[in-house]
Amino acid sequence: MCPLLTLSATKIAEVVNGTVEGNPDVEVSTVSKIEDATSDSLCFLSNKKYGHHLQTTSAGIVLLDDSITNVPEGLTVIRCSHPYVAFCTILIQYFDYKEPHTDIHPTAVIESSAIIGKGCHIGPNVYIGERVALGDNVKIYANACIYEDSTIGENTSIRSNVSIYYQSEIGKNCLIHSGTVIGSDGFGHAPLPDGTYIKIPQIGNVVIGDGVEIGSNTSIDRANMGSTIIGNGCRLDNLVQIAHGVELGENCIVAGGVCIAGSAKIGANCVFAGQSGVVGHVTVADKTTLGGQAGINKDVKEPGGIFTGSPHLPFKDEMKSRVMWRNLPQLEKRVRELEQQLKESKANNG
Repeated sequence: MCPLLTLSATKIAEVVNGTVEGNPDVEVSTVSKIEDATSDSLCFLSNKKYGHHLQTTSAGIVLLDDSITNVPEGLTVIRCSHPYVAFCTILIQYFDYKEPHTDIHPTAVIESSAIIGKGCHIGPNVYIGERVALGDNVKIYANACIYEDSTIGENTSIRSNVSIYYQSEIGKNCLIHSGTVIGSDGFGHAPLPDGTYIKIPQIGNVVIGDGVEIGSNTSIDRANMGSTIIGNGCRLDNLVQIAHGVELGENCIVAGGVCIAGSAKIGANCVFAGQSGVVGHVTVADKTTLGGQAGINKDVKEPGGIFTGSPHLPFKDEMKSRVMWRNLPQLEKRVRELEQQLKESKANNG
């Protein structure tokens, strides 16, 4: 964030296609949550649940839509159709982290057959292997390793301590955070008659589409044969495990701690909440939502389903089951009482 930056309400409204209500000349130099805002802060309000903060905020400017009324006197607001999106637009354009200058650090090791595009940054102790191809404006941070025959598209950023194994293909405009491993061996081991195991060679690769972001310490295994595929626009959180041969459709959201087992085929626009999982060799339809710690154990054929629990159930069915589980102690007690009554009735009639 640039501490010297100032933005007027008029300028912000121009960028987000909004309308100023209040002082068009008021200026802000930082961003914050509405409850923590100071007079030089820009913030947003999009959920009426937090509307009470509007009455007490010290913010210089608040982004909101037409559904929010009762604006305090003297508070400058900018009305726009999607306040959160507008706020993100301002963050990206003016406050987001700026990539380093384009240079190659003297401690970087770059093999002679590698192709380095224009405007690339290669940080300290980076290794670029044989026949690697980097597109224009690629950023490789300290201690990252890009192994032979891999390709990285233009404007992609590889943060420090990332390992990209051989023959990996990464698209343009991607961001891969520190500690992530792309293309490590899939977990393939065949049992032998004597109880030991033989390692199955993993001779495929990983293909990552355009506009993908991958969090820190995530692992995406190379396929046994063919490719492990991450579709365009996917967002993977920290500590995600994608096994060998998985195909993840475009624009999927995968939260932290999710594990997707080998050869699972996931449709487009799916959302997997934290610590959920998918068994191997199943197919999941487009726009499937999986709740936290839920587990898919068979094919999901209809698109747009919402599932929770493990094994997975449709959300409403799983909620009904939970009600029944909570009532089991009372039901057991009632059954015992009825059994005792029946026993006593038989004794009296005997």
